[in-house]
Amino acid sequence: MAFSGPGAAADTAAPAPGGSVPKGPDAATEPAAPTFSAAQLARVGGWLQEMAPAAPPAAIAAATQHFLEDLQWQHPDKLDRLTAGDFPRQDFDSTLLRDLAAQLAAAPQAALREELARRRVQTLLALQNGAARPTTQDAAALIEKLKGISQVYYRRLLEGRIEDEDLVPLLKDARQPGTAAGQAAAAPKVLTAADILSEFSRHNQTGSALERLQAYSIDGKLNPPGGEAQHIVLFKLRPDRFRLQVLAGETMRYLLANDGAHFWQQAPGSKPQAVSSSSIGSRCYLREFVNPLFGQEKDYTFERLADGSLDGRKTYRITVRRADGSQYVACIDPDSFHEIGGEYQDGVRVRYSDFREVAGFTMAFREETADREGHKGVFELTKFTANPGLVQEFFDEPVEGRDLSYFAFAQLSAGAPASPGAKN
Repeated sequence: MAFSGPGAAADTAAPAPGGSVPKGPDAATEPAAPTFSAAQLARVGGWLQEMAPAAPPAAIAAATQHFLEDLQWQHPDKLDRLTAGDFPRQDFDSTLLRDLAAQLAAAPQAALREELARRRVQTLLALQNGAARPTTQDAAALIEKLKGISQVYYRRLLEGRIEDEDLVPLLKDARQPGTAAGQAAAAPKVLTAADILSEFSRHNQTGSALERLQAYSIDGKLNPPGGEAQHIVLFKLRPDRFRLQVLAGETMRYLLANDGAHFWQQAPGSKPQAVSSSSIGSRCYLREFVNPLFGQEKDYTFERLADGSLDGRKTYRITVRRADGSQYVACIDPDSFHEIGGEYQDGVRVRYSDFREVAGFTMAFREETADREGHKGVFELTKFTANPGLVQEFFDEPVEGRDLSYFAFAQLSAGAPASPGAKN
């Protein structure tokens, strides 16, 4: 579950006694997207159509929504002036071109991506040079030099996956006298931990999807080392409430929850009981609403370590330290900025794969875990539902006369009467 509680899936199995394929329209529920006025949508869509008349309408519509969401989040004062005559469009042309390029992934659109890259480089150079606007040939030559310096950054430019703050220094390096295509000029910027986290957040969510996410549920299948397959259901509500339910078939095997103040658990045939965080091991970190790498959780520090490798692929390694002193190492792919692995203090190693975009997020649908002895477990995510309508009481210890078990909750969500015999 790289999206939430990284590495925790291996520790969610029911205690001993004493990120398959989603199917159908229920595989995910999109968070409600911000709504914008017809005038705002028309203004931005018109700019994009003017910049790239050959761009598909669907790409223009998606880029328009993405641009407006970012503008609303980062420059709300500018959003209010969007349709006014004094809106500083020239300050946002590069962003518009980047957002549109990010929507053009098909092979036949390669030429259009290259054209947008040239337009973007021209725009950035013009902002640096004032009135002297470079020609198309100037921009094309500079991009060719950038391609020789760094294939990675060249691809990110074409794919709309590089921010202006990273692109501008690269263009300055490429413009230095004597720098030729294929020549190793000034080295690309060395990314800090903060740079990598920023790229992780940008690559693994669409627009402001994370800000709109107030609650979610995860369904999956866990095959623990040496144990029977179990159905895992996890509910989360901002800021730190969670409810983990482990089932075998239709039988509830274990329930663990946090109501925002304390943990409680319940096993079949027993009453709920309060438990300490120290007694439940790494399950206590299920309180983390999302992966700390998104930068949403408080009281974390991050440090970049020496690069590593996983299955022959280079990885960025980031130490994630919590306020309680615990820590782990996140392994991030330098090209996709997906978290593809994790290293833990108890010797556990985790690998994430099968990345898919769901409800505005890129998530790993498969998590493989191995301990020091080589015992392996696999968690496969089958369903992610954003903003399913959870209430705080769902995470509280049950009281007599109130049943908010998983089965009752599912029936209520479907509009069916709860079974009178349902038990937590």
